[in-house]
Amino acid sequence: MTKSSLRGIGLAFTNMLLAVFFIFFAYVNFQSFLENPRLSVFLIVVAETIAALFLIIRRDPDVTWHSWQTWLTTTCGTMAPLLLRPVEAAEDVLVGEILLVFGFAMQILSLASLNRSFGLLPALRGVKSSGMYRWVRHPLYAAYVIMFLGYLVNNQSLSNVAVAIFGTAFLVMRIHYEEDLLIQQADYRHYVNRTRWRLIPTVW
Repeated sequence: MTKSSLRGIGLAFTNMLLAVFFIFFAYVNFQSFLENPRLSVFLIVVAETIAALFLIIRRDPDVTWHSWQTWLTTTCGTMAPLLLRPVEAAEDVLVGEILLVFGFAMQILSLASLNRSFGLLPALRGVKSSGMYRWVRHPLYAAYVIMFLGYLVNNQSLSNVAVAIFGTAFLVMRIHYEEDLLIQQADYRHYVNRTRWRLIPTVW
């Protein structure tokens, strides 16, 4: 069996696994929303649904980095938000709602900036430097972190805390792998010099 065949099987398996996790995640959170309508539960389902749709319409990359490290960090980082679970609560906390709305808005703007260049594994799909990408190099990941925080404020549990920590750690690893590939492009090196911060302005 050729390497390309193995990669195709690995991609199909990953997509199937993500689909199963997404369906179960959406079902659990949507059921919770029907029983007790809360913004935190509604927005997290909408956000992950939009991400899933962009995965379907993404364009094929010029180069993709296939390795066990990139597959592990990508799969775990992508599945992490799908492990978040709602908890019983009378209503959401205002600060949590603000974080969620802000993170959701960032996600939409970042996906709009990426358009069909959205993907999972580190890949070369051209350099994006406009829109949200003028401020930080990975605004979509920043949006995920903000939404993690907002969801945690309104759905406090040890399992959700673990998921948020786990997910953020893998996002950071994904950034390193992606930039190791992208830095090979002269355009991206110019972009790095112009846009200094990866995730959080003035911090990192």
